[in-house]
Amino acid sequence: MEEITTILAPWYNSIVALIGFAIVRYLYKKVILRILRKVTELSPLSYDEDILNAFEQPINVMLYIGGIYTAINLAPIATDYWAAFLDKVLRSAIVLCFFWGCYNMSDTTHGVLMKVLERAGIRSEEAVSNIFSTILRVLIVVLCFVTVAKEWNYDISAFIASLGIGSLAVAFAAKDALANVFGSLIIILDKPFQVGEWVLANGYEGIVEKVTFRSTCLRTFPHELVYIPNSLLSNTPIINYSRREKRRIDFILGLTYSTTHDQMLQVIDRIQNYLAAQEDLHTDDIRVHFFQYGASSLDIRVTCHAKTGESLRYLDIVQRINLDLMKIMEEIGVSCAFPSTSLYFETPLKNELVDAKDLVAPEQKV
Repeated sequence: MEEITTILAPWYNSIVALIGFAIVRYLYKKVILRILRKVTELSPLSYDEDILNAFEQPINVMLYIGGIYTAINLAPIATDYWAAFLDKVLRSAIVLCFFWGCYNMSDTTHGVLMKVLERAGIRSEEAVSNIFSTILRVLIVVLCFVTVAKEWNYDISAFIASLGIGSLAVAFAAKDALANVFGSLIIILDKPFQVGEWVLANGYEGIVEKVTFRSTCLRTFPHELVYIPNSLLSNTPIINYSRREKRRIDFILGLTYSTTHDQMLQVIDRIQNYLAAQEDLHTDDIRVHFFQYGASSLDIRVTCHAKTGESLRYLDIVQRINLDLMKIMEEIGVSCAFPSTSLYFETPLKNELVDAKDLVAPEQKV
């Protein structure tokens, strides 16, 4: 027993260090994490728990590495060379664990990136936020590699130079693809439309179904799928019909020329009062006027604005107005005119009856 004690005596500090870090890791898993999760539940930020989940495993690994590092430094075999080497290993491990957590945060499965974008006022779909996620993760990997390489005194200037030359080559080879990627970023930042909205872009009209790295997909009203490259969308005018707060109603109501002066005034007054009483119309810009003497009708121009930008709702409002105006005209006793043409002959036509027998060809007569 004394021999064993004598052999283990120089290793007591290392053993105590390992036991101490084991206890710390146990407290971290069973106590500290539970306390932090309780705190995140009370926090006003919606992505605190995602950050905690992203760094949970890297911190756990870091505790293992810290325990091993401390035990080896306190061991009797430790030398100055090993101490310097272990210091580099420890610093490299810290860097790797830190960037590991950042890498997890940039992954959209944790939801951190999308929640940060939404908090900044940038609402995006998951497919679009993958663009940010991929770019950010590549940058994290490159920064991690450069930081660890500098820690081990590697000259990375040649690597950076080759990376720059390689980037130029890739940029020239894939300039169209990169143009589409940057076009998608512009779409995200400017937010001219979102998935599910009705737009007119690059000569195509339809509903936005999805936005990807390369293109934006529109579903036209004949149910055709149109894929428009994002590089074109970022440089072309876009009309977003879904974001209209109101929609103009403008039509000509043509009455027959038999309509009297009093009837015309009565029709205009009834239409004006009717439109002003509609809750789904803006009452401050209703216009009803005897517009002109048309070729075959007395034209009343009616203009107003519906309190909607939705196409189906707009059509329902227009239909109800048209039906109610028909009823108003029936009550007043006027009717709509239709195009007609009058023919005048310089020589009056002879009103003579022709015997049917005279219409028979001469060769057919007996």
